[in-house]
Amino acid sequence: MPMLQQLISNKDFTGAITEAHNLSRSGLNAWENPALREWAARRFRNLFISQAVKDPVALSAAAVKGLFGAVDKRADRQKISERFLRLDGPAEWLDNMPEAADPRMSGVTVLFCPGLLTGLLPVMAFQEAFPEIEKKYGIRILQSDSHPMRGCEANVADLAAALDRGLGLDAHAQIIPEDKAVPPGDVIAICYSKGMPDLLTALIARPDFAQRIRCVFNWAGAPGGSSLADNIYNTIKDADISMAGSIVEALKVVSPVVKLDGKLKRLEEYHIKDAIHSLTTTARQEFLEKHREALDALPFPVFNLTGSTTVMEVPYFQMQGVMELNKYDANNDMQVTQNQAKFRTRHSVDLAMLHGHHWDLSYSPFPPHMRFGASHLDHPFPKEAAATAMLQLACELGLAG
Repeated sequence: MPMLQQLISNKDFTGAITEAHNLSRSGLNAWENPALREWAARRFRNLFISQAVKDPVALSAAAVKGLFGAVDKRADRQKISERFLRLDGPAEWLDNMPEAADPRMSGVTVLFCPGLLTGLLPVMAFQEAFPEIEKKYGIRILQSDSHPMRGCEANVADLAAALDRGLGLDAHAQIIPEDKAVPPGDVIAICYSKGMPDLLTALIARPDFAQRIRCVFNWAGAPGGSSLADNIYNTIKDADISMAGSIVEALKVVSPVVKLDGKLKRLEEYHIKDAIHSLTTTARQEFLEKHREALDALPFPVFNLTGSTTVMEVPYFQMQGVMELNKYDANNDMQVTQNQAKFRTRHSVDLAMLHGHHWDLSYSPFPPHMRFGASHLDHPFPKEAAATAMLQLACELGLAG
């Protein structure tokens, strides 16, 4: 039995941390080792539980409300595990693993690649989490100022601005002035939703970027597109979307909760048909097949983290989408199936299936006046815990310094 697998079987978790670090540092091919992949997934879930128990909102959401005021007597770790993770195996919350060190990065920046509609929804992704992580650990977070509504190919320019010049948004989602921009050097990328196909497209257009990426966390990504995008594209593909008014109407077709109370930023760059088409399953599969050799040769591991929800756990205006996706996969996140959400190469690793819908995994609670009478927009999923666990794992594996 390989050493790492033996250490895991013996529950020598301290030894497993050291051996996994050594394997990861030995080269990219180490990620073809099933034991290393198993360990990375199990360790991430343990780190996530350890961080999430510190989140009072998450703990409150995880508590079972019993009849007549009965108290939920489960351990906090059990509550978090059973509420926010989808696990079929043993109760991992019982694993007595060592606490991880605070994530520290030596000259490595976190690059966040946002999804469709970024800046058009009532809140930004990781809105509270990123400033806290930057404050606690001194980690630089750079967010690509990716356009909310244009195709992946066009958004390569926004990612290039971030990677080449350090332009984009800071941890607080504020625009970085050109005179304050600092090129990031090496990065760990966190890609949400359309941010994953955006980054993959940028890596094909600019192969030099790949040498500066230590690893990618594919967070509820859409590398395989979405069947819902197929439906939306079929609805709008023949429409004339060229004036500001028609753009607004098209945006409402995409999502009823878009925030249109001010002037649309970068209006002249809106290409809604291109944006939706780039998320169709046909477009994404054509891209993956065309560039399979280059994608397999990417010199870094990709860690897949997916969401899973049910029709009774999403806003009413998303229920039809969940039911549509249920035809393909009951573990969809209201936007993508598990298969559509995962990026597959020899060096990709499935870390966890998370219990939360597509917005819950990344967004803060929507303001009450922007909920249109819908429930399930309070978004209790512990986002800071998840982001911290990602960075802790990267540091332990020697990918961050």
